[in-house]
Amino acid sequence: MEVDDQIFLEALKKIYNQVSTAHNNLNKEGVRLLSSKLTKEAFSHVNFQILGSENLPYSNNCIFIYNHLDNHPAYTVADEFQITLDSHFVTSLILNKYYNQTGNRVARFSLDSEINHKAYYDRLGFIRVYAKNFTPSNLKKKEIRAINKQFYPQAIETLRGGSGLVFSPEGYSYTTEDSPGSFRHGIFKLACRMIPQPLIVPLVLANFDKLASQVTYKCQIKKPFRMSDFTILDENYKYFPRIVKRINEQYAVWVKDLILEDNNFKREIRDLKKKIDQKEDTSNMIVFYGSSTIRLWKNLEENFPKHNVLNLGFGGAFIESLEKYFETLFRFKCPKIIVLYLGGNDLSLNYNANKIVEMIRALIFRIHEKFPESKIINIGIKPSFERQKDLEVIKQINHRMREFSCNITYLNQVDLFEELMTNGNIDKKYFLQDGLHLNKQGYIVLNKLLHAELKILKV
Repeated sequence: MEVDDQIFLEALKKIYNQVSTAHNNLNKEGVRLLSSKLTKEAFSHVNFQILGSENLPYSNNCIFIYNHLDNHPAYTVADEFQITLDSHFVTSLILNKYYNQTGNRVARFSLDSEINHKAYYDRLGFIRVYAKNFTPSNLKKKEIRAINKQFYPQAIETLRGGSGLVFSPEGYSYTTEDSPGSFRHGIFKLACRMIPQPLIVPLVLANFDKLASQVTYKCQIKKPFRMSDFTILDENYKYFPRIVKRINEQYAVWVKDLILEDNNFKREIRDLKKKIDQKEDTSNMIVFYGSSTIRLWKNLEENFPKHNVLNLGFGGAFIESLEKYFETLFRFKCPKIIVLYLGGNDLSLNYNANKIVEMIRALIFRIHEKFPESKIINIGIKPSFERQKDLEVIKQINHRMREFSCNITYLNQVDLFEELMTNGNIDKKYFLQDGLHLNKQGYIVLNKLLHAELKILKV
């Protein structure tokens, strides 16, 4: 998508104007929802990428930490005031999208001279603290410390009330290349003071400091943790500072990796090639090939103990990607069966059913040409909350592929769609919190379907 920075700027200005002038009858939660709605609209004009949504916990009352990035100076919405792109993205495109809540954030108090800053943040009703270099000259350090300590009970109240808390441990913003800064201990102390300890969800951000026309804004969700996972039960434990430092250092690695992450899947393909090279027995294999539904099927060996299985899934793969890397990856002897899952991601490219079906068929023909003795099982595209607007298109694709498989002796179609529906609606019990990826129960359903298909094929 081509991005016009001026259109994006006007959308950001709209957020500022409508929030800062919101009617007094609208409470803080209503203003936050308004801000989230307008933020989603603004980001619809730019390229962004959310990775790792399968790591989102089911519960919302978690601490969502992120590395705080600078804003590009071109995105100034009012006199010397900018809306922080990264924090607005997190509250709107993560918390509001996946949990239908906006959560709470921490914002610094405004100086008397910062009229626009005050007009905006006073309406949002976030937890407020004094920040270094932004404190009134008439306040003593003792007073500032006392006010800032109120952060702890307010944050605990937010979490115990069932809302998420969005927080940057750095206290300052940085360029992507210099991110993250040094983590302060406060948010990790807070986590230790609560029983039970809350989950901490790391959100790794990149490129929000740059012009949207020149980059893709990126957010990668990493696996949640508790401080107790590092044996930290008390903030006074002697190894507490060391653990915070370790988390900080891990963040630095994550940011660098995210900068290097590209849409050509080079890193994932490299890892898959290593997996193939390390596999000692490549005879009579069942090879699973496709996007994240395959990649996240972690227990294939356990599910298919009588078969020699190999998982070659890579997340976010399009049909074109699977076509592109087919020869690179399939460098072994003829597999017994190749199991495919593909086509779902291509819906985001606004392809119609006919185009997606033709692309799937073309890949199947190519596979058969290389491995004429292999059986191919194509798993129909699953329904998902993320793609509710595409459900009719998904049904069309699956129906067309079912008809196609009836006329091809080496192809079998597995219909997953209806198995994940209850009374005509998508059944949430089969999905992770992101509403896109299957959870354990979802994979149990898929596992049973595939075992039934293997029985039909007598393998």
